Amino acid sequence: MTDLLTSIQAALGLPHTPIPFTSSGALPSAFAVTDLACASIAAAGQAASELLHQQTGHLPDLEVDRRLASFWFATSIRPIGWSVPPLWDPVAGDYATRDGWIRLHTNAPHHRAAAESVLGACADRAAMAGNVAQWANSELEQAVVDAGGCAAEMRTWDQWQVHPQGQAVNAESLIQFANHPSQSRKVWTGSVARPLAGLKVLDLTRVLAGPIASRFLAGLGADVLRIDPPTWNEPGVVPEVTLGKRCARLDLYDKTDRAVFECLLRDADILLHGYRADALE
Repeated sequence: MTDLLTSIQAALGLPHTPIPFTSSGALPSAFAVTDLACASIAAAGQAASELLHQQTGHLPDLEVDRRLASFWFATSIRPIGWSVPPLWDPVAGDYATRDGWIRLHTNAPHHRAAAESVLGACADRAAMAGNVAQWANSELEQAVVDAGGCAAEMRTWDQWQVHPQGQAVNAESLIQFANHPSQSRKVWTGSVARPLAGLKVLDLTRVLAGPIASRFLAGLGADVLRIDPPTWNEPGVVPEVTLGKRCARLDLYDKTDRAVFECLLRDADILLHGYRADALE
């Protein structure tokens, strides 16, 4: 039982029940990645277990294997006869600046275009490194963000604690949720093998965090439909994160596609997204 799991249980209102962790070892990292993997998997399993307890009267036992949790946090598939495309754009990554380090995220084409609008076109990491080295951390971070890109200065823990964004994150609850008075309880149609069967999930997330959450729901029997824009591609992660889902593409700027989306939205039990509050207006 870890402090991480205890905090997640408290935030979700789950019983403070000890969950045994077996095996040993940890992924190499400056952060407690394996501890986070185990705690999040344990909390998700406990939530499913509590649902089954409510519906069947039986509370399944839980146990988390640290070694397997680490593997699942890395990858869950092993290609046979094919290769997974590269996860990262050739120039994405960490770079030394004049006064420290910065990370450039260029996997999305518009993010790479934004970075290159500031730093110049770069065919490879060596060229990008030479251009980045001429900048100061904070100036480059702001310039790339102002251009619509994604860059983050690497800060010490103390620097992050006094940064406005660090303070904003620190002020947030671990998990926020609220029940709307008009919400009606859905009749449970699941089973022990598929406890979320009958639940319709509309998944608008991409990359890893959201798609892994919806993959978990699909694994428990939910009917998950992933919607992507027509031009979006992330071949390095799609084989990993689309297991158990159906996938489609819609252009929400197109009236016909927008009507289809709104119909799907009305019929969904869960909308999973990572957009800012007004992005879908």
